Amino acid sequence: MILKVLIAIHGFPPTHYAGSERAAERVALWLVSQGIHVEVFACENLYDPNTHVETRTENGIIIHRLNYDIKNGDYFQNLYDDPRVGAAFQQVVGQGGFDIVHVVSGYLVGPQIIRIAKAHNIPVVITLTEFWFMCYRLNLLNAHTEMCVGPETDEKCTRCIAEEKRRYRLASQNLPALSDAFWKVANSSFARDDVLAVKNRRETLSESLQQIDLVICPSRFIISKFAEFGYDTSRFVQVRHGLKPPPTSIPVRDYSRVSAGLTLGYTGQIKPHKGIDLLVDAAIDLLNQGYQLTLNLWGDSEGKKAYADALQEKTKPYPLIRWRGKYGQDQLPDVLAELDALVVPSRWYENSPSVILEAHTYGMPVITTNLGGMKELVQHEVNGLLFEVNDSKDLQSQIKRMMDDPALLARLAAGIPAMPTVDDELGSIFKYYQQLTQPT
Repeated sequence: MILKVLIAIHGFPPTHYAGSERAAERVALWLVSQGIHVEVFACENLYDPNTHVETRTENGIIIHRLNYDIKNGDYFQNLYDDPRVGAAFQQVVGQGGFDIVHVVSGYLVGPQIIRIAKAHNIPVVITLTEFWFMCYRLNLLNAHTEMCVGPETDEKCTRCIAEEKRRYRLASQNLPALSDAFWKVANSSFARDDVLAVKNRRETLSESLQQIDLVICPSRFIISKFAEFGYDTSRFVQVRHGLKPPPTSIPVRDYSRVSAGLTLGYTGQIKPHKGIDLLVDAAIDLLNQGYQLTLNLWGDSEGKKAYADALQEKTKPYPLIRWRGKYGQDQLPDVLAELDALVVPSRWYENSPSVILEAHTYGMPVITTNLGGMKELVQHEVNGLLFEVNDSKDLQSQIKRMMDDPALLARLAAGIPAMPTVDDELGSIFKYYQQLTQPT
């Protein structure tokens, strides 16, 4: 039996290229390589007044890209349950005879797609790449870029969403006691409709998640976080992300030269929740102390240009802090070849960062935050180093250890275990597909 799989995602390469989009692409390309019919339903342009779907074949995959204006109507609801997404998806499903719908993330597309797939008696699998089903901001960070333990009350989430607006955010920062008193009154009076909207969102997303046949989680941490807030995790399974092996054998790095200078790198989005400012501050302090340190910063700042611009301005006096721009997967071997170690300084509960897996696949130690799924991948003083969240001084001290003790990097590199491959990951997922499509 040759399965027909429909993957649904909020964006798809090459026009959208963050972690979730890359995960969806990895699933699609592997399935095609196995002779499986694959189609993708993705959101493309969210600000097009002319709602339409563009369909074309790329790399053996039929891709349906939805263009629409997400701000036309109730923007808050459209983010999680837009009927235009459902109408477009219904057209694709109606053409298809699909055996499996595989949702990645669920952001923008979740409930509509899940309801329609179940109405067609199609099993639904989802890969959770972040916390969209419990957090409007996806990453359990509040408007001040501070970690949130989770959605304890609808009133708390309503305030968090409101504080995306500058007037509320500044009041909370500068007059916290007055702001607390304001929100006690607001939640029981004029913010009541907003609280109700947040409640409807929570219930809609929770109900849709309960309809899914299998929830794939790349980390143990994300399973534990959903369990902590009362979600039924009996259908949750962990399948770690897998990557393609390096195209050529990896040369053994000569870490003895680190005493003459260390080259660190960052690869990923240039956004506040990724903590690049922590790394920049640590690097500047070390350079000011006379350490021979080079820092290569790779990634794109789409949507957060002001943040990136401020950091670039701050680093202008330091030519050894180098902004390298966007990179493609085909460039990854060359990007990593320049580095002695990778730094992943995120200030949110990263699930299973592909950048850590990539570095380890290439035999490279990682310094990362002692948090979430990151500390599942990096064992302190075994295959990398951990620093405490939001603590640039602690990050600086871990970098100094590498520079002061050249033998440390070699020990950490030797402690890197074998990484799961894309065949390991997708082979496991394909077995679940088979189980879900077996005649009962």
